[in-house]
Order: sequence, then C-alpha cells, then structure tokens
Amino acid sequence: MKNFVDWEIGLHGKVDEVNLRLLEIIKTDQKDLYEMAKYTIEAGGKRFRPLLTILAYEVSSDNPYSQILDLAAGYELIHTASLIHDDIIDDSSTRRGRPTLNNVYGLNHAIVVGDYLFAKAYEMGSRYGPVVSKIMADASSRLAEGQTLEAINLGNMDLTEETYLEIISNKTAHFFEACAMGATTAAKASPEVSRSLQEFAFNLGMAFQVTDDILDIVGDSSKLGKPVFADVKHNAITIPIIYTLKNADKSAKDEILSALKVGDDRSVDDRFKDLMVKTGAIDYSFSIAKAYSQRALKALHMSERSPDLDLLMELAMIVVERIEELS
Repeated sequence: MKNFVDWEIGLHGKVDEVNLRLLEIIKTDQKDLYEMAKYTIEAGGKRFRPLLTILAYEVSSDNPYSQILDLAAGYELIHTASLIHDDIIDDSSTRRGRPTLNNVYGLNHAIVVGDYLFAKAYEMGSRYGPVVSKIMADASSRLAEGQTLEAINLGNMDLTEETYLEIISNKTAHFFEACAMGATTAAKASPEVSRSLQEFAFNLGMAFQVTDDILDIVGDSSKLGKPVFADVKHNAITIPIIYTLKNADKSAKDEILSALKVGDDRSVDDRFKDLMVKTGAIDYSFSIAKAYSQRALKALHMSERSPDLDLLMELAMIVVERIEELS
C-alpha cells in the first residue's frame, strides 16, 4: 500500500506547481506582508484540497489542469488562513514542525495575514464565475460554523457523537466537497459525475478528520509534524474521547476527567492513551473512519477508469491507513 509520499510522486509535479502558484498569488508590494504570508505558505502541508480540486477537474474534463490551478490554490489559501486563525485561538506555538506565524510575528500581524489570504482566495475563485464563487463562499461559511460549534463545546463532556460529526462535517468534509463541486462546475461536468465526485470528497473529508482525531492520541509527533494530544490539551472533545467517556467504568471515567484537566504531562498522556485503547475507543473510531473511506470509494462508481480516478481511490485508502503508518 502506498503512503502519502509515494502517492504524491504519482502526481507528476502537481504539488510543486501548486506551491509555485501560491507564492505568485500572495505577492504584494507591501514587503512585510509578503514575507509573513510567504512564511506561512512555505510551512508546507499535504495540499490535499488543491490536489483534490485538480484531480476532480481532470476526471471531469479533457482540458489541461492548468485551467483549474487558480481555484485549487484559492482553496488552499482558505485552508491556510483558517489554520492561522486556529493557531491564534489555541495560542499554538508550533505548526508543521516550526513556530506558528503568531509566535514569530505576533498576534496582530497574524490576524492581518489570515485576512489577506482569505481575500486573495476569493479573488482566485471569482475568476471562475459567480457560481463557483458562491460555492467557495458557502464552504467558508460552513467552516466558520463548524469552528464556532467546536469552540462553544470545548470541554463539554456531554458532547454527543452526532454533534461531533456535525462539527467535522462543517469544518472539513463540506470543504472537501466544495473542492470537487467547484472543479466539476468549472469543468461543466455531467450531473452524475459531479454528484459522484462530491460524494467521494465529502466522505473522504469525514474519514480524514476522524483519522486526524485518532492520530492526535495514538500518533507519533515526530512523524505527524505536530504535537500529539493537542486536541485534548485544548479541551476539544473528539470521537475517541466521547466513546471512552460513554463506555468507561466510573473509576476510569474519573481518571479521564482528571487527565483532561492536566497540562503537559507525558505520564498522564500515556495513561490516557491506555484507557482509550482498553475501552475500545480507538478501534471504534477507526471503524468510523474506515466506513467513511469505504463510502468514498463506493461513490466513484463511474465506469470509465482513468489514472486520475485511480489516484483518488488510492487517496481514500491511504487516509485511514495513516493510523498504521504513523502510530
């Protein structure tokens, strides 16, 4: 089974083209603003959203993917801007293995850079007409709704699985879906192809986020490029925690609640992980991620196979296998 690195090799330099386009888009005569925006872009990332946009376009159109590159970059800029604001809210000191923008340049500058990237993203989307612009704007609105719902439920030990799924669908899955929707709209794809790719992208986004939440607990920070237990230490209640609180006995539950109130403590982290494994929370959460991944694969029912379609199918399988790869 391929890992992410192997999968990206099959994209024939598309990641490099996205990165170059991002740096071109953020150019401005305001030197300091450009340097701060560049610092954020050069932090890297898997570029899931632009790659998903490009592949959905290629499945839907015979035109060269260069025609969708601005939209793909626009989606990545929105994602990057949202991460800047997340780091501000969480007062995070690192992102992707290096100091966050707010940590290096300060809170006020980070807010402005996030706003600037949002503005440049919508400029890119506008190049594809009003329908695509609305798709992008609606996705950003849902992203904000998901972040707000998550924020008001920080530390809520009674959070239900249904509300958790609503949070991640708005924060992640609908944005993935919008990447496919924007690409297929620009490509003037048939309704059947567009629906299939949107369904694929939504379920891929759900699988991706559940997997991310599992890896926050069982992952290796050196491989992830970010610290583990970040969600726990910010009082974000994710599916492994929900399941554990629901199924643990009283003594274990009391221990979990105490662990959630403790800051950085490796011994507490290890004990917390053990409890979540013993209650079956990790296996249960993995089963949810795998189910969404299988739904994503099922959505790609189009009869005509292509290299791009194969890449999308591989991605759906790689997403959940990150647990084995990085844990």
